[in-house]
Amino acid sequence: MKAYRSNQLNQFHTQIKITATTGSEIVSTTNAKDYMRVDTSSDDTIIGRMVTEARLVIENYITKDIVAKTRQFYLASVDDRFVLPFSPITSIQSITVDGTATTDYTTYGLDDTIIELDGLPSEEVIVSYTTSGMNDSLLIQAILQLVSSYYDNRTDYIKGAMTELPTSVKNTLSGYKTMFI
Repeated sequence: MKAYRSNQLNQFHTQIKITATTGSEIVSTTNAKDYMRVDTSSDDTIIGRMVTEARLVIENYITKDIVAKTRQFYLASVDDRFVLPFSPITSIQSITVDGTATTDYTTYGLDDTIIELDGLPSEEVIVSYTTSGMNDSLLIQAILQLVSSYYDNRTDYIKGAMTELPTSVKNTLSGYKTMFI
Protein backbone atom coordinates (compact mmCIF):
# COMPACT_ATOMS: atom_id res chain seq x y z
CA MET A 1 0.00 0.00 0.00
CA LYS A 2 1.34 3.40 -0.98
CA ALA A 3 1.63 6.14 1.63
CA TYR A 4 0.30 9.51 0.51
CA ARG A 5 2.44 12.43 1.56
CA SER A 6 3.73 15.61 0.10
CA ASN A 7 7.38 15.55 -0.88
CA GLN A 8 9.92 17.16 1.45
CA LEU A 9 10.00 20.39 -0.55
CA ASN A 10 6.22 20.73 -0.13
CA GLN A 11 6.57 20.67 3.65
CA PHE A 12 8.20 24.09 3.33
CA HIS A 13 6.66 25.48 0.15
CA THR A 14 2.91 25.12 0.44
CA GLN A 15 0.35 27.80 1.08
CA ILE A 16 -3.40 27.76 1.57
CA LYS A 17 -5.74 30.71 1.29
CA ILE A 18 -9.45 31.17 1.89
CA THR A 19 -10.84 33.10 -1.07
CA ALA A 20 -14.47 33.11 0.10
CA THR A 21 -16.54 31.90 3.03
CA THR A 22 -19.86 30.76 1.63
CA GLY A 23 -21.45 29.00 4.60
CA SER A 24 -22.78 30.25 7.90
CA GLU A 25 -21.91 29.46 11.51
CA ILE A 26 -23.43 26.26 12.90
CA VAL A 27 -23.58 27.83 16.37
CA SER A 28 -25.34 31.15 16.82
CA THR A 29 -24.74 33.73 19.51
CA THR A 30 -28.12 32.73 20.96
CA ASN A 31 -27.08 29.04 21.06
CA ALA A 32 -23.89 29.96 22.90
CA LYS A 33 -25.72 32.22 25.35
CA ASP A 34 -28.25 29.46 26.09
CA TYR A 35 -25.43 26.95 26.65
CA MET A 36 -23.60 29.32 29.00
CA ARG A 37 -26.82 30.57 30.68
CA VAL A 38 -26.13 34.20 29.79
CA ASP A 39 -29.29 36.30 30.15
CA THR A 40 -27.96 39.72 29.19
CA SER A 41 -27.41 41.09 25.70
CA SER A 42 -24.49 43.30 26.75
CA ASP A 43 -21.94 40.62 25.75
CA ASP A 44 -23.56 39.60 22.43
CA THR A 45 -20.80 41.13 20.30
CA ILE A 46 -17.95 39.45 22.15
CA ILE A 47 -19.80 36.12 22.29
CA GLY A 48 -20.38 36.31 18.53
CA ARG A 49 -16.65 36.91 18.00
CA MET A 50 -15.85 34.02 20.32
CA VAL A 51 -18.13 31.69 18.32
CA THR A 52 -16.27 32.56 15.11
CA GLU A 53 -12.86 32.26 16.78
CA ALA A 54 -13.77 28.89 18.33
CA ARG A 55 -14.94 27.56 14.96
CA LEU A 56 -11.75 28.71 13.23
CA VAL A 57 -9.53 27.15 15.91
CA ILE A 58 -11.44 23.87 15.64
CA GLU A 59 -11.30 23.89 11.82
CA ASN A 60 -7.54 24.30 11.96
CA TYR A 61 -7.22 21.60 14.63
CA ILE A 62 -9.18 18.98 12.63
CA THR A 63 -8.14 20.32 9.18
CA LYS A 64 -11.73 20.18 7.96
CA ASP A 65 -14.08 23.05 7.16
CA ILE A 66 -17.10 23.41 9.41
CA VAL A 67 -18.32 26.38 7.37
CA ALA A 68 -18.24 26.01 3.58
CA LYS A 69 -15.41 27.87 1.87
CA THR A 70 -13.63 28.34 -1.42
CA ARG A 71 -9.89 27.80 -1.05
CA GLN A 72 -6.69 27.97 -3.07
CA PHE A 73 -3.86 25.54 -2.32
CA TYR A 74 -0.38 26.25 -3.68
CA LEU A 75 2.48 23.75 -4.01
CA ALA A 76 5.90 24.86 -5.26
CA SER A 77 6.73 21.39 -6.56
CA VAL A 78 4.83 18.11 -6.90
CA ASP A 79 6.41 14.76 -7.68
CA ASP A 80 3.75 12.43 -6.26
CA ARG A 81 0.10 12.36 -5.28
CA PHE A 82 -0.82 15.08 -2.81
CA VAL A 83 -3.59 15.61 -0.30
CA LEU A 84 -5.77 18.71 -0.28
CA PRO A 85 -6.00 20.10 3.24
CA PHE A 86 -9.45 20.86 4.57
CA SER A 87 -12.40 18.78 3.46
CA PRO A 88 -15.09 17.67 2.67
CA ILE A 89 -14.42 18.67 -0.92
CA THR A 90 -17.51 19.68 -2.92
CA SER A 91 -15.75 20.47 -6.16
CA ILE A 92 -12.44 21.35 -7.73
CA GLN A 93 -12.85 24.52 -9.79
CA SER A 94 -9.43 24.50 -11.39
CA ILE A 95 -5.88 23.25 -11.28
CA THR A 96 -3.05 25.21 -12.85
CA VAL A 97 0.50 24.01 -13.40
CA ASP A 98 3.09 26.68 -14.18
CA GLY A 99 0.24 29.13 -14.86
CA THR A 100 -1.56 26.86 -17.36
CA ALA A 101 -4.94 25.30 -16.56
CA THR A 102 -5.03 21.52 -16.70
CA THR A 103 -7.66 18.81 -16.54
CA ASP A 104 -5.04 16.05 -16.62
CA TYR A 105 -5.45 14.81 -13.08
CA THR A 106 -7.19 12.06 -11.14
CA THR A 107 -8.84 12.36 -7.72
CA TYR A 108 -8.91 9.62 -5.13
CA GLY A 109 -10.29 9.13 -1.66
CA LEU A 110 -13.69 9.35 -0.04
CA ASP A 111 -13.90 13.11 -0.49
CA ASP A 112 -11.65 13.39 -3.57
CA THR A 113 -8.95 14.86 -1.34
CA ILE A 114 -6.07 12.97 -3.00
CA ILE A 115 -4.93 14.35 -6.35
CA GLU A 116 -2.53 12.85 -8.85
CA LEU A 117 -1.39 15.01 -11.75
CA ASP A 118 -0.73 13.19 -15.01
CA GLY A 119 2.42 15.18 -15.79
CA LEU A 120 4.86 14.67 -12.93
CA PRO A 121 7.00 16.21 -11.68
CA SER A 122 5.14 19.52 -11.77
CA GLU A 123 5.92 22.96 -10.42
CA GLU A 124 3.88 25.97 -9.36
CA VAL A 125 0.64 24.03 -8.81
CA ILE A 126 -2.46 25.93 -7.70
CA VAL A 127 -5.68 24.08 -6.87
CA SER A 128 -8.90 26.09 -6.44
CA TYR A 129 -11.60 24.12 -4.67
CA THR A 130 -14.76 24.37 -2.60
CA THR A 131 -15.56 22.62 0.65
CA SER A 132 -19.08 21.84 1.79
CA GLY A 133 -18.69 22.39 5.51
CA MET A 134 -19.95 20.09 8.24
CA ASN A 135 -22.88 20.22 10.63
CA ASP A 136 -22.73 17.63 13.36
CA SER A 137 -23.82 17.56 17.00
CA LEU A 138 -20.28 16.77 18.22
CA LEU A 139 -18.86 19.76 16.34
CA ILE A 140 -21.58 21.98 17.79
CA GLN A 141 -20.75 20.65 21.27
CA ALA A 142 -17.02 21.30 20.78
CA ILE A 143 -17.68 24.88 19.65
CA LEU A 144 -19.99 25.49 22.61
CA GLN A 145 -17.40 24.07 25.04
CA LEU A 146 -14.65 26.25 23.58
CA VAL A 147 -16.81 29.39 23.57
CA SER A 148 -17.72 28.68 27.20
CA SER A 149 -14.03 28.36 28.06
CA TYR A 150 -13.29 31.64 26.26
CA TYR A 151 -16.18 33.37 28.01
CA ASP A 152 -15.29 32.05 31.47
CA ASN A 153 -11.75 33.32 30.96
CA ARG A 154 -12.65 36.43 28.97
CA THR A 155 -10.29 38.69 30.90
CA ASP A 156 -7.49 36.62 29.33
CA TYR A 157 -9.26 36.29 25.95
CA ILE A 158 -7.41 37.88 23.04
CA LYS A 159 -8.81 37.17 19.58
CA GLY A 160 -6.47 34.79 17.75
CA ALA A 161 -4.31 34.03 20.78
CA MET A 162 -5.56 30.56 21.73
CA THR A 163 -2.56 28.52 22.85
CA GLU A 164 -4.06 25.14 23.72
CA LEU A 165 -7.46 23.52 23.26
CA PRO A 166 -9.07 22.31 26.48
CA THR A 167 -8.85 18.52 26.92
CA SER A 168 -12.65 18.15 26.81
CA VAL A 169 -12.72 19.82 23.37
CA LYS A 170 -9.84 17.67 22.10
CA ASN A 171 -11.64 14.54 23.28
CA THR A 172 -14.85 15.61 21.54
CA LEU A 173 -12.93 16.25 18.29
CA SER A 174 -10.72 13.14 18.34
CA GLY A 175 -12.83 11.33 15.73
CA TYR A 176 -12.49 14.23 13.29
CA LYS A 177 -8.73 14.73 13.55
CA THR A 178 -6.95 14.11 10.25
CA MET A 179 -3.50 12.63 10.49
CA PHE A 180 -1.00 13.80 7.88
CA ILE A 181 2.16 11.75 7.52
